[in-house]
Amino acid sequence: MKKIIALILSAGLLVACNDFLTVPLESSISTSNFYSTPEEFELGLTGVYSTLRTEDWASNARYGSYFQGLLTLTRVGTDEMFAGYDIYGGEVQLSDYTYTTSSIFLSRTWFVMYQGIQRANIIIDRIASVEMDDASKARISGEAHFLRAFFYFHLVRLFGEVPLVVHETTDLSLLNTERKAVAEVYKQIAEDLLYAKEHIPEGAANGHASREAATAMLGKVYLQMSGYPLYDQEAASKALAELTEVKNNPRFALESDYFALFDGEHEYGPEYIWDIEFANNGTTFYGGQVGTLEGVPSEAYMYWTSLRAVPDLLGCYEEADIRKGNFAQFQYVYDSSRKLVEKYPEDGEEALIYHSFALKFRHPLDDEKRKGGWANWANPINFPIIRYADVLLMYAEASARASGSVQPDALEAVNMVRRRGYGLDVNTASAVCDISASSKEDFLAKILLERKLELCFEGQRWYDLQRFDQIKEALESCTTMIEAYPSYASNFQEKHKFYPIPQDVIDASEGKITQSELWK
Repeated sequence: MKKIIALILSAGLLVACNDFLTVPLESSISTSNFYSTPEEFELGLTGVYSTLRTEDWASNARYGSYFQGLLTLTRVGTDEMFAGYDIYGGEVQLSDYTYTTSSIFLSRTWFVMYQGIQRANIIIDRIASVEMDDASKARISGEAHFLRAFFYFHLVRLFGEVPLVVHETTDLSLLNTERKAVAEVYKQIAEDLLYAKEHIPEGAANGHASREAATAMLGKVYLQMSGYPLYDQEAASKALAELTEVKNNPRFALESDYFALFDGEHEYGPEYIWDIEFANNGTTFYGGQVGTLEGVPSEAYMYWTSLRAVPDLLGCYEEADIRKGNFAQFQYVYDSSRKLVEKYPEDGEEALIYHSFALKFRHPLDDEKRKGGWANWANPINFPIIRYADVLLMYAEASARASGSVQPDALEAVNMVRRRGYGLDVNTASAVCDISASSKEDFLAKILLERKLELCFEGQRWYDLQRFDQIKEALESCTTMIEAYPSYASNFQEKHKFYPIPQDVIDASEGKITQSELWK
């Protein structure tokens, strides 16, 4: 077995080469001859996808993937979720903005994103010279471009200026470590997604990107560009065009049962666009921790309750809004028949802060269902990245940003999401839940709130607040949290709008990669 040096951008971690998916980068090692058949490119593409869900211990990659790290990094430190205690070490620091440049979550997120980029680059650079049918070549190359864009989309939102590596790296001396301007990184992301949209066919195998997913992701990227820090007005119009295409696609609709989207059994319905796949069959897949890190206390130990719902979130839901079930204030206990039932705290038993739990992703209560494929630490629930409700809300936001006004169809898109949230027919106007807006600013504020109500705990909130440049304001609105933890909002500073470049990355690059100005 060869030993190789993983991407220097990921701190030069030494790893053993266990299979062809390990990233070959040491200049003295010849490049692999593996990628020579269509089947090998399909396996290689599977390896790019697997980066997003890796549970690898050897490189601590789990701290940077959707197995664990991105379930924490993109959700805590907001007005919807905080870390009550550490499981792996560092969650609380991310939550209360006391983390440092040595955070393992930041280090490994950088590592995993660039590992995925390198794997995608290998496919992109090599596939043109391999004989295979044109349709397969276009699809595989398109999916690799889609994934590379997604990795960079995380990086630019988390770290701001980052190096752009767009070709397979086999000689470290040729690696360009210069951090590129945020606008330049976004330009590359958009180009990759435009390529993906052109080359990936409609429809896709579960877990794979489709043309529709590439279109929706491109709309999400342009929408992010229209807010902080770029405030690109032209990008808002581009976002509107892409999101209109997905919104009007008859393949998609809102699922009638909101919570069925998150129970692990109804993940490929009309609302599905793209997610991170997990399965736990004991052999080919390890499963994930979606829902495990949060949840409610249970005698069956189904959840770990490290990540908690901010108690102020419950007050954002109106009484008739069934989505308030995302938030829980009970624990599960066994009754006399060994059935799990809800037990609520007695008045004055404990402070409200200790009974605020996130219960969107539901582990089954039935013992039989939890056998064979279900475990608190490795379960088969997928993590949604884009679903149709998100598209409707992004469409409304893009419309307001592009037009500077409140358009009737944009207002209707928001109200469709709200009606489903109240258990009503999505196409029938309702005085119970429909909103109106007096101005663009009023509409955008209501959209941002609706995104919290609809998409809470799905890894959207921190990025949404960043786009609106309202992270600090959101934290300051959490009065119950601040009463229990006075520093919850006060720790946040201007520099926290982006995370620092991990110190091990700077050290491994011998200073060629520099720290962000606000973190020096």
